[in-house]
Amino acid sequence: MRRATATTVLIDARLAGRGLGIGTFVERLLEGFAALGSPAPRPWGLAHPGPGAARAALGRSGLFDLAPRLDPRAAGHHVVHYAANVGPLWPGPRSVLTVHDLLAGRRARDLAFSALRARALGRVGRVVAVSARTGADIEERFPALRGRVTVIPHGLRRLVAPTGPRTHLLGFGGLDPRKRVGLLVEAYGRYRATTPGALPLVVLARAGLAPAQRRALAALGARVVPDATRAQADALMAGAAALVYPTAEEGFGLPVLEAAEVATPVVIDRGARLAGEVVGDHCLAVDGSSVEAWAAGMRRAVEGGPVAAALDLPGWHEVAAAYRDLYDEVA
Repeated sequence: MRRATATTVLIDARLAGRGLGIGTFVERLLEGFAALGSPAPRPWGLAHPGPGAARAALGRSGLFDLAPRLDPRAAGHHVVHYAANVGPLWPGPRSVLTVHDLLAGRRARDLAFSALRARALGRVGRVVAVSARTGADIEERFPALRGRVTVIPHGLRRLVAPTGPRTHLLGFGGLDPRKRVGLLVEAYGRYRATTPGALPLVVLARAGLAPAQRRALAALGARVVPDATRAQADALMAGAAALVYPTAEEGFGLPVLEAAEVATPVVIDRGARLAGEVVGDHCLAVDGSSVEAWAAGMRRAVEGGPVAAALDLPGWHEVAAAYRDLYDEVA
């Protein structure tokens, strides 16, 4: 039920720079609110990540400061939406926490964020999972939340698929071992060596690359793009004959969704843990342990061409409407 007066919402996105997908989620959610014509939540701390942005975001987050009020509702908003996968120690009942995944590395920082999220989950007004799989993971790990997790997947932009030639393969960098950049390098090398007229590889590397990975990619003639804007990343996706995505595990798999928006086929690991919402007709699953299978998958994806209408997901304005209703309930 809608409130008689507009619900004012603060989106806490101070840590969105750590996860590029989380920053994209916040930006597109705000675009969805703009399309609705509803009062948009006010973002707190959202910035386009660049070199060193993750460390800067952590330093200014306030999560580990001793003195400040960790719950920013003192600013006079009805609801606070913690959108960056982490909540504070005392979130309060008039709050929403979006959980993108429960993945955590072994570094002290990752363990600290995981502990904060676990504490916040039992105290926030509403818990939102971005996929059915993440919702099930939350309820399995936190039985007290069973039946209390709302699933709101990311939206699908209604983009026009390009009609021009697809000139390259696209991959993503990342220092997280789950990204398996080494496998991407090895698989592309095999594809290049065994495929007449092999397409060049472009790697979006805003999440980082190790020096050895950069050298290996350079030896294969790959183009590394370290700081692509959203528009540049969209253009590279739209011009790709295929996305090569060897990641072993993702909270959601936003690049796979973005590929579907422009009809780009995706080569994925058959055993990878991705949100079921993004795995559609555009996905070609291969044996993730076989470099030969990856190379053959790239060839099949290129030969098969674009795959239109691969996913059936709501638009971002519908996602915003679902969050708006949730904010009203919490307020």
